[in-house]
Amino acid sequence: MDYDVVIAGGGVAGSTAARFLAESGFKTLFVERHKTPRNKPCSGIQFGYFEKILGVKIPRERLCNIELKKIKMYLPDGSSFGSHFKMFNFMRKPFDDWLNIIAQDAGAEFIDECVCQSVEEKDGYNKVTLVKTKEKETVNLTAKYVIDASGLRPKLRNQIRPQDFSSDFQGATLNYYIDGEADLDPETLYQFWNMDWNNAMFAWIYIKTLDDGKDYWVVGTGYNNDDITKRQELFYTAMKEKFNITGEIVKREGYKTSMNMYSKDRVWLGQNRILMVGDAAGLVDMVRGVGMDAAALSGRLAAKAIMKAEKKNSEVLKVYSKFMKRVTSQTIRNQQREINIFKTNEELHTYMKKSMVKMGIKMILQSNLNKIRSPEKQVLLPQ
Repeated sequence: MDYDVVIAGGGVAGSTAARFLAESGFKTLFVERHKTPRNKPCSGIQFGYFEKILGVKIPRERLCNIELKKIKMYLPDGSSFGSHFKMFNFMRKPFDDWLNIIAQDAGAEFIDECVCQSVEEKDGYNKVTLVKTKEKETVNLTAKYVIDASGLRPKLRNQIRPQDFSSDFQGATLNYYIDGEADLDPETLYQFWNMDWNNAMFAWIYIKTLDDGKDYWVVGTGYNNDDITKRQELFYTAMKEKFNITGEIVKREGYKTSMNMYSKDRVWLGQNRILMVGDAAGLVDMVRGVGMDAAALSGRLAAKAIMKAEKKNSEVLKVYSKFMKRVTSQTIRNQQREINIFKTNEELHTYMKKSMVKMGIKMILQSNLNKIRSPEKQVLLPQ
């Protein structure tokens, strides 16, 4: 056997799994299709328990200049409310690069500009085909376990379950980075719940630090089954007027996915000795609006499942499914609560007004309970 574990994807989930496996003595290889460090569109916002899941303290230099300390939510009628809530604020490029480095320091091997092209299951192992895109070289190797951590367009999951994907893009997000001023608090994450701008969750504004070390306002939104540029322009125009946003757009970034976001089978953890983690597992939660905590936790639990399966000589997928029950149940439950179930902003507004107090109480309660829970039993917020 060439490797105990091969991991497709060098992001949060893949790097976390690689580090825990390597620390436990497993011969581990993880690959990333892009040249690293690489840009990745993402909120880059996480709650305090994120460090507990990762099992390491995040270095200050891997975070943005400005710490986010508050959340302010705008409802469809324009009313708003806010609360204090500290969050980690980072760009994925320096953050993922750090996770990648510490996984290698732990002993995991890494190759960038390398695609995990296919996996063929054999009797007791997996035959893995890698393609080094820069050298245009194909590499065949064997591994007992394979983890797909390749995000919202996972090649291995697409190979095994093509029915989970569409030939058309099912959803997209778009961010504008603004070099200018705004009548906004730089330490606040702003959320705008309005189906005219985002029919999946909320649109957003907050501060980010780019590679040049400067801070920029990020204005962005997402939309399913529609022209994302049209929705972004509607939102951006409204925000410029409301908050006197000035300056030029210096960067546009976004992503699209072909995974069926509405499928009842969206959450899928894999088969046999092939495990799915993070977005590749369908752990996309539009109600929570964050996903890196689920990605990191699934990567950690996939590694733990492999360790236990080896020790107990048990089926790894059964172990992993048991470990992931809380996360998968929450994701599936929230999938049924996404705002696309509402036909109008009036319906959305009524629902949110009824649920906000309950949500706030849950946030405070679960945040405190997470402080005493083990890393593997963290409850992902908001619920």
